[in-house]
Amino acid sequence: MFTADTIAALRSRVEAAAGIALPYAVHVTSGPGLSVRLEDGAAHIAAEDKSALARGFFRLCRCVREGRKTLDIRESRRFPACGAMADVSRNAVLKPEAVRRYIDQLASLGLNLLMLYTEDTYEVPGHPYMGYLRGRYTKQELRDIDAYAESMGVELVPCIQTLGHMAQYLQWDEAAPLRDQWDILLIDSEETYAFIEAQIRSMRDCMHTSRIHIGMDEAHGVGFGNYFLRHGATDRFELLRRHLDRVVAICERYGFRPIMWSDMFFRLGSKTNDYYDPEAVVPQEIIDRLPAVDLCYWDYYHKDEAFFNGMLAGHQRMGRETVFAGGIWTWGGFLPHVKQTEASMRPALRACLARGVKTVFATLWGDDGAETNLFLASSMLPMFSEVCWQGETEDLEREIALSGECLTGLPDEALHAMGEFFADGDRGIAGKHLVWGDILLPLLYDEGDPFGEAQRRMRGALPVLRQHEERLDCRYAARLMELCARKAELMGSLRARYLAADRAYLAAVANEAIPALLSLYDELLGLHRRLWERDMRRFGWEVIALRYGAATGRLRDVQDELARYLSGELETIEELDAAPLPAARTDRRFRSLITSTVDY
Repeated sequence: MFTADTIAALRSRVEAAAGIALPYAVHVTSGPGLSVRLEDGAAHIAAEDKSALARGFFRLCRCVREGRKTLDIRESRRFPACGAMADVSRNAVLKPEAVRRYIDQLASLGLNLLMLYTEDTYEVPGHPYMGYLRGRYTKQELRDIDAYAESMGVELVPCIQTLGHMAQYLQWDEAAPLRDQWDILLIDSEETYAFIEAQIRSMRDCMHTSRIHIGMDEAHGVGFGNYFLRHGATDRFELLRRHLDRVVAICERYGFRPIMWSDMFFRLGSKTNDYYDPEAVVPQEIIDRLPAVDLCYWDYYHKDEAFFNGMLAGHQRMGRETVFAGGIWTWGGFLPHVKQTEASMRPALRACLARGVKTVFATLWGDDGAETNLFLASSMLPMFSEVCWQGETEDLEREIALSGECLTGLPDEALHAMGEFFADGDRGIAGKHLVWGDILLPLLYDEGDPFGEAQRRMRGALPVLRQHEERLDCRYAARLMELCARKAELMGSLRARYLAADRAYLAAVANEAIPALLSLYDELLGLHRRLWERDMRRFGWEVIALRYGAATGRLRDVQDELARYLSGELETIEELDAAPLPAARTDRRFRSLITSTVDY
């Protein structure tokens, strides 16, 4: 089954991914699952396919790293398909060479599935504004990535949108005939289906897989925009079903079996439009008329295994293959949210094991600008791979940590130090809020001592990260923590000292604290840009650069305001005169962290 060239290529790529050269000969044969034996300086691997073989080499790399001289393991996949979905639509488009490196990481763990989430960032002939100035992939680039993935035993599955989340394309005049709402395609329009067919045909030209993810999530206003103006009120269940029929038929013409995000069915069956409403009822007549589509249950939030079990049971009652999408949290800004990922995915994966789910993948979203490099979260991929290959074992947490360290070289303690960028619970101030937040505007104010808590959290993580500052990722994380700690101290004290007429303190802020912050911002910008340019196309970086410019420009403006107040030019600092109210917005995206003004 394995040629000498295949064995040599897999071994070389896994060794490169782990940064370890295996010091012994490895005899390879075919066999069910994966078995690896190491003794007397010689190794034997029996593997069922390429990604299993790659995992075999990786297990030997772990032996080298851990100083082990013997190994005798037998493993089998609990999930026939298990992997990750990389978001390449929220500004950060992975370079093709970075995608190949990511494929190497997946295969090293024995993961055999990769989705590239592309809203507009791929070439669709006849639609030049699809991905215009956004770093879109050409068809040849996708073909090359697909071939590389196949060589590593990884199925590359296109993940597109055929209903909602299409604002990036629908903003252009070219797309005006396709709009229902600003981000939703117009159902029942032949122009829409011609466009969708062009999307699917383009992906068929690039990938050999039999599966395609067609999206269709979070289309909250479907039927209420231009569709309503043309056709009036329509049963939205029927509208969605009719659209799905058309899209599935197109997929089938091109040899694809589609997967769709399942939330719209559950939302329409909920009186509160809530995906996770346990009382949501999808009408039986809708279930009976569902076309051949796999339903993808996505959930990154809950922490109760029973809840996951209930939702999976609700999906399985719909009589279609259920796919589960969990989350490795890369969308909270700057660093991975380790705490939330661990708290939600451990029970989720146990439920998937119990319910016999066959396809499981981790989503790595880039919401609100893709501030977090997804490679910073690679150490958490073993949370999925080790459950897939080992199931629930007593030492699973240790196995996850050791695999993560071997895959990335990042010590587990440093990964968890990065996680201190986020508060322990649902309340509290995350690091992103401090990076972008305005030091004069009390948008982050809350009860208790939120700034003190954030400062203690950041400063507690710094000693660990500073031990590993030879690594770019740890140096970047350390500068983040330092900046946030200093800013939290300032934001927690500034108003009180102003009201106390502490002019010496205000002068120190203007002359010392703000210049120190500006220096940290400059250093952080440089490190962030190095990470971005290592892995991403330049398109999209302008969004992050503009944010840094806004943060530093505003600090200089505040510095000037303080100086003018201290000189007597300004009688008061109006922003600090305003009494703070508790934070009252659940939206914590960039735009909501910098001003109370909606249209800015």
